[in-house]
Amino acid sequence: MTDKIGVTRQARDTHLTKLTHDDHHKTKPDISILATGPSFERAETSDKESMGYQNVASVFDVELDRTKTQPVEQVVQLGTYCRQIFMQQPNRNFVRSLIVTECNVRLVHYDRSGTYTTPFHNIHDDPLTFIRLVLGLSSTDECVLGLDTTVQWTKDPVTGKKASGAIKSVGREGNPVEYRLNMDVKPFIRASISGRGTTCWNALYPVTKERVLIKDAWRTWSKRSEIDHLRPARGVNGVVQMLAFEGHCAESKDYRPDSCTHQRFHNRIKSRAVMEQYGLPIWHFQTRAQLVGAIKDVVQAQKSLLDKLVLHRDISIQNILLGPSSEPSLRGFIIDLDMAVNIDDPASRISADPRTGTRQYQSIAVLLSSKARIQPSPPHDHLNDIESFYYVLCHLVFWFKRPGVPVDHVTDVLKKWESAKEDNACSWKRAFICDVFPKSLVGDYWGKPVLQLMLNFHDFIQKIHRTKSNIREDAGNSAGQLAMIKETLWGHAAEHYAEVDGILQVALDALELEESANSTLKIPEDTGSLAAPSIGVKRDLEGGLIEESRKKWKRNRLTRHFEAENAILEGSEE
Repeated sequence: MTDKIGVTRQARDTHLTKLTHDDHHKTKPDISILATGPSFERAETSDKESMGYQNVASVFDVELDRTKTQPVEQVVQLGTYCRQIFMQQPNRNFVRSLIVTECNVRLVHYDRSGTYTTPFHNIHDDPLTFIRLVLGLSSTDECVLGLDTTVQWTKDPVTGKKASGAIKSVGREGNPVEYRLNMDVKPFIRASISGRGTTCWNALYPVTKERVLIKDAWRTWSKRSEIDHLRPARGVNGVVQMLAFEGHCAESKDYRPDSCTHQRFHNRIKSRAVMEQYGLPIWHFQTRAQLVGAIKDVVQAQKSLLDKLVLHRDISIQNILLGPSSEPSLRGFIIDLDMAVNIDDPASRISADPRTGTRQYQSIAVLLSSKARIQPSPPHDHLNDIESFYYVLCHLVFWFKRPGVPVDHVTDVLKKWESAKEDNACSWKRAFICDVFPKSLVGDYWGKPVLQLMLNFHDFIQKIHRTKSNIREDAGNSAGQLAMIKETLWGHAAEHYAEVDGILQVALDALELEESANSTLKIPEDTGSLAAPSIGVKRDLEGGLIEESRKKWKRNRLTRHFEAENAILEGSEE
């Protein structure tokens, strides 16, 4: 099928054709619609007829009525294919697929709000509807297929690969601007279907040629846009700076019928923000002083955000970047305010929740919140974020033998903090915080200044944990607990930040004295090859994609596959 130059659609029996990028799945769709056009590119092979999830418009599964699987199994099975389509086609807003039997057809739709399925429809009683479904899922109109046509590419006629691309948005004055995509860096794509669906594009401002990061994200309709938190962050050192924004690019409800009113459906709104671009992620640090200086600056940046009534709530190594200078306030930047809240909001809207943030860095109070004796739990507060900074520091110090060189055997502490079950992660963190700090986990490279930093920071977190534990035990109800926390802890936020800043400054002074002979930081040419020190898909040096870590302590394939299928249905973030 074709009606435009360079745009074609062809139905293929996938079992007779090698489907690339299918290493994680034992099965493949029965029928795929091979596509060419602005949003598709040839698979990673020299064969012009090869198929991959980057050049598939939609997929169909074929079953017999008497042996067809249950609806949930069908959704999960097709979801494994459609998730790959989302990941290989970063400008996807939704993906649709069909289940076909000898008598019936069912449409299965996936977007950032999750999935919906239609009842089985008899293709013999109403063949026209069946024809319309097939034509719709093989349409040459990319909008009909669920592709965002504000992002487009041109192809190399020889290789069939994307050679250049552009993304339409707005400029500083709100005027339409077409940014040129940086094709040397792949976009960062959040792996799950349901949820924020974050996609970060590396691009160049057309006139000034300055590097920018363009971020697409889907928020639930009841939550504030990240834009609302980026505005007050303007001018705050150490916090990502927004240049332009579009608050309303699309809504997931527009991709579904009006009758789709399931109680678990939450409409999501797509926004697009254009932001300044900074340095490498923090795990690319080159000296101890550079690392501690970056942490010190982002802690202070978070305090400045709090002064503007904004709380980040998703502190992680993925959200801290090295700054462009060794000067104070420019050594580290904090990004990704998707999960941020305004602390003036009602307590019920900003309560601590283990579904918010990144598991490995979540505070004990956040992990306890869903199982707390008194409900609702107190709001997420600044101390939860400070505790997350401590876990970031633990991760980097425990992981690295020296810059760019991971330890031979990763401690069980880090593995257990990543437990998918908040009860397990909480138990291990409580044991770690309540016990004496394990000095043996700090390697020789780090020296006495960093060891003392870890000891002092550990003592601070231990003190806060005990105070919160006492409040949880003493408070008779939610209101009483909240009142005690406000009086005992929240009113002393400035003192908390000053204490942590002092701990970091003492370590930094000692490190700078030791490292004065090597004060000029040089980033090796191969630094970009260093993957994030964690399990799973992470951001690379420019917001692109880094493959899953190959370390010995990664999850086994069966566990990853099971968790991926659950993520398709539920999503892991707000």
